Amino acid sequence: MTDLAVQPIEAVASLLQRGEASPVELVSSVLEAIDRLEPNLRSYVSVFSDRAMDDAEFATEEIRSGRYIGPLHGVPISIKDNIAVGGWPTTNGSSLWAEHVTDFDAAVVERLRSSGAIIIGKSNMHEWGMGGTCVGMHFGTVRNPWDLDRIPGGSSGGSAAGVSAGLATASIGADGWGSIRTPASYCGVVGLMPTQGLVSRYGELPPTSSWHHTVGPITKTVRDSAIVFDAIRGFDRRDPTSTQPNHEQPTLAQIDDGVTGVKIGVPRSYFFDDATPPVHAAIDAAAAIFGNLGATIEEVDLPSLAQVPLALAASQHEAQSVLLPLALQHPDGFASPAVRNRILAGEFVRDADRRRGMQVRNRIRWEIRELFTRVDIVLSPCNATVAFPIEATHVAVGSAQESVDLGSLFGQSRLTTRLTLPWNLSGVPAISLPSGKYSEGMPIGLQLAAGPQQESTLLAAASAYEVAAGGYKVPPFVDGAVSEGAP
Repeated sequence: MTDLAVQPIEAVASLLQRGEASPVELVSSVLEAIDRLEPNLRSYVSVFSDRAMDDAEFATEEIRSGRYIGPLHGVPISIKDNIAVGGWPTTNGSSLWAEHVTDFDAAVVERLRSSGAIIIGKSNMHEWGMGGTCVGMHFGTVRNPWDLDRIPGGSSGGSAAGVSAGLATASIGADGWGSIRTPASYCGVVGLMPTQGLVSRYGELPPTSSWHHTVGPITKTVRDSAIVFDAIRGFDRRDPTSTQPNHEQPTLAQIDDGVTGVKIGVPRSYFFDDATPPVHAAIDAAAAIFGNLGATIEEVDLPSLAQVPLALAASQHEAQSVLLPLALQHPDGFASPAVRNRILAGEFVRDADRRRGMQVRNRIRWEIRELFTRVDIVLSPCNATVAFPIEATHVAVGSAQESVDLGSLFGQSRLTTRLTLPWNLSGVPAISLPSGKYSEGMPIGLQLAAGPQQESTLLAAASAYEVAAGGYKVPPFVDGAVSEGAP
């Protein structure tokens, strides 16, 4: 593999702008990586090689003619397969929508194209976005490039695995309970969930939720995250949840502001209940680094998070109108019986339970937003463990190594979404990034959250940490890939 495929956006953009590399060379390098590694990773549902090369040739000519338009010009980006790309299938990871071709571009795709980006394919995902493993899916089990026998996380697992392995320079995912941040954490890359409403959800196809779903980037570095976020954010009248940004200055312009004087809260309850000792130690080390960089560290408490499970009764009602008929009419059309059972179980939630769930959610939302009047950033683990084996039935958590049954109700989500979900419920931005620490040879991700529309503060803090602790590393599988496909 050539080096271009595993380079971050900022590095390749500099080469493209100076004419030291071309979009044709970059896209060719990524397609070569896809040809070599994709049979094992299964990170894509569709790859559009011919269209990508045509777009790369056009971008090459534009740049050579002096019409360079910015850091995404000629850069190949993948799109999670629940986000519409006109003329291409958008399957939601399901066999039931395998032939579902969308005739329009989602807002994020429109904005990426206007920034010069090249859409290279649609990323594999957990079926209907309703799971955190991407295991046993219709389009194949997605594998973690740090260890092919481990999960990549989900539901944007294909996006994170592909970016980590150089099969895309960046990707666009969607985050409902942690679907951007968890796979980014497990695969050793950066996942940003923006403030709800700052990135248009127009073209993110059902099942989605207007109150806890957000579209955002998965990238190799924090600076790359700022580049993509700046390109895709903005008000969109077609999205009823869209909000006006309270400032127009690009986040990239403020990313070197550092953390001097920034107040960082570390919540010892809830976020550390299940954390394994290596994860706990990684967050303690991160807090020390932030302190050395000039931030003020203090312990904080969020007692209402103990009630997060009660808020989930309100989380699925928007999806039922789309999914319930499919679950009833096509019982064999689901790769995961757990997904179908979750849909059917949603019919037993009473309206009174949904109302109470929204009341609990509002209490959590108020408490979190009130906390951000006292601190600027909250630091926590992204997940209690590193990515677990695909074949695992039980995973040990906490200092006491309690065994969690992955087949039990909410067993898997206890590992993959428990620590990410609070920020979805409150609508605030959060980012996962490599901590620089490892356990069992796997990357440990940390998570930072900030107040509404405080992406500049969030990304500046994340970037300062990344510079101090080290960030993206090429996974070992990339250089040692085997040729035979994985099941």
